[in-house]
Parts: sequence; structure tokens; C-alpha cells
Amino acid sequence: MKRNKIALIALMSCLATVLLFAQQNSSNRADDHFETKVSESLKNGKYKRISETFGDKVLIARKEEAGAHGDKTIDFVFTKLFRDGEMIYASTFEVAKKVTIRSYYQQGKMIMEEGDEDGDGFYETMILFNTNEQPIEAFEKSKDGTVRQFSAEKLSKVKKDFLILNGNK
Repeated sequence: MKRNKIALIALMSCLATVLLFAQQNSSNRADDHFETKVSESLKNGKYKRISETFGDKVLIARKEEAGAHGDKTIDFVFTKLFRDGEMIYASTFEVAKKVTIRSYYQQGKMIMEEGDEDGDGFYETMILFNTNEQPIEAFEKSKDGTVRQFSAEKLSKVKKDFLILNGNK
């Protein structure tokens, strides 16, 4: 009888602790004010759906889904994450090829980009950028954990491609 009473008291103590913890967590979540706004448009045969998530009225995430088929077919998904009003992450997903490029930012400037170029979910390339957002180094990653730097020729091509992309020839 004494063991049952001790077990019951221990169980009640645990239950009280769990309930207190659950109540504290739910009240913390109630203090966070998240809101998601979604808009859709179809202009010139191009479909666009934009979802923006705000935390305490500050933009924290934006997802844009776009298609060029005159219907709601999605070709690209662009995602951006923000902290304190500054973009810290962006990704582009090309639906048909399943190719994803992810970019990471610090103080408003891109510092690294990685790419899953074959659509298998593994990011095979990584590019590091300087303070002018120009590539300075690039790597190939293998699924076995091996990392190799790009050849001088391949890195030179990446640098040239970024110059062209940014309007400098």
C-alpha cells in the first residue's frame, strides 16, 4: 500500500510538472504573432503566387511560386528568409529539372551558394563570394564526403559567368 502511495505521488508530481511546462510553452507561443499573407496573379500568361510570413509585423519569410503556362502550373519556387529586415537565405528551385540553388547572406551580401544540379537532394557544388559578391573559390562535394576545389579553368568560367550575369562583360 505504501509503495502504491509513493508511486501515485511521484506520478502526480510528474504530471503537474508536465502540465506546468505545457502551459508555459503554450503561453509563449501565444505571445508570438505570426501571420501569413497569400496573393495570386495571372498577367501576360504568367502565374504567380506569393506567400509572405510576418512575425510581429516584420517579414520573416517570402515564397514566390511562378509559372509561364497561363495556368497554375509552377515552374520555379523562390524562397527567401529574413532576420531583422535583412535577407539571410534565398533558394531557387526549378521544378522540371529538380535543380536547387541555395544562397546564404551576411549583412545583406551573398557569402556562399550551393547547388543540387542533378535533383537528387545532395548539394554537389559550393561557391564562396567576396564582399563584392563575386566568386572567389568553388568546390565540388561527393556523397562519400570528399571535397575538391574547382580546377583553375572551371573556377575562371564561374567567375566569368557571374560577371556576365551581373551585367559586366
